[in-house]
Amino acid sequence: MGRGKKKQVAKRRRKMINRNAIRARMGKPIFFTLTHCSKKLSGVSNKYNYKANMHKLCFVGTRFYNVKYQASIMTNCNFRNANLIGIDFFNCNLRGTSFKNTSFKNVVFYNCNLRDADFKDAIFENVVFICTNFKEVKNLDFDNPEINILKTYNRIDLNSAVESRLLALAQNESIFDARVLHVNKNKLNHWVLSLLNAKYGDKAILFLSKLLPKKEKWNNMYTIYSYMQLIENLMKA
Repeated sequence: MGRGKKKQVAKRRRKMINRNAIRARMGKPIFFTLTHCSKKLSGVSNKYNYKANMHKLCFVGTRFYNVKYQASIMTNCNFRNANLIGIDFFNCNLRGTSFKNTSFKNVVFYNCNLRDADFKDAIFENVVFICTNFKEVKNLDFDNPEINILKTYNRIDLNSAVESRLLALAQNESIFDARVLHVNKNKLNHWVLSLLNAKYGDKAILFLSKLLPKKEKWNNMYTIYSYMQLIENLMKA
């Protein structure tokens, strides 16, 4: 890298640090930004990432657990041989990303761009693609029984009391901030609720509506998978 290029990179980094410092003082979220890093990076667990900007990053052989990426750019990244468990990609641009030999378990792609993404030899277990762009996607086996592709919005019929309790949960930041059950403070996410309902039935949604209001702070409720785990623990009790 030449001297001029190094100066430009350093200048952009200083600006990013200043922006993040200002956002932190204002109590606003700080967006993760990292591009063109040749170093192999580690995986991530129990995290909500909003508007992450990741380009040409290497996550070969890493493990991701209970992570949601919302409105994020993750282009030309390398997830080869990675293990993704309980990951939500919502409104993400994954163009050109390699998922070769990646293991997916309880992963949801919602309204994502998968153009030129490569899924060669990927392993799937309970993976859902919702309203996702498959144009020029590579090596994705649409006949795999562990893959579910949804295109039609399925609004489920909720009991009025259940709906009211779930909407009221928008006041609990530890539940609302990751936007799993809610689109906004006045609207529930029926895509998510329909997935939970299809897997566990009406009774599970009822359980959630009664249990979640009982605590002020819920840890790591960032993904659909985290709610699946909670429901399964309830069913065992």
